Parts: sequence; structure tokens; C-alpha cells
Amino acid sequence: MSNYIPHYTKKKQVLERREASLRRLVEANVSISKLTEAAEHVRQSRIRVLRAERATIVPEGDGTLYDRIDARIQTLADTSVELILEEFGFAHRS
Repeated sequence: MSNYIPHYTKKKQVLERREASLRRLVEANVSISKLTEAAEHVRQSRIRVLRAERATIVPEGDGTLYDRIDARIQTLADTSVELILEEFGFAHRS
């Protein structure tokens, strides 16, 4: 496998599908439990894409790029589901 070039196209496609699905669910005004589950899937997919991106990077001297991606991953992990739902246009129902 000397000609193998790692890529994360499938993970990006899965993320795009999950984001589109969440957008449709928000527009369809479904239950909050379904929205929460879909938002959690989006967050996990975003983290997977970043981890895959990190795995394809050629190490550099001080590892600054790794640190930036790790920080982005941590930020996503700490992001609340409510914030993700707001990003997709969900206004909290009373």
C-alpha cells in the first residue's frame, strides 16, 4: 500500500448528510428529543472529521497545527446541543 493516500471524504459526506437532516428536522418542527439526538450526531460527526483531518497532517516541528485542531475538537466537544440547534435555526419552544 505504498500508494495509499489517506482521506476523509466519507466522513465529510456523512457530516453533510447529518447537517442536512438536522436542518430538515428543524424546519419540520419535530419533537425536541429527535432534534437533540440529531444535533448530537452532528457534533460527533464534526469531531470525527477533525480527527480524520488531524490524522492526515504531516507532523511539523512544534506541533502547532495539531494543537489548533485539538483545541477545535475540544471546543466542539464542549459545545452544547442547544447551541448547535440555534446554529441550524431552532428557536426554543415554550
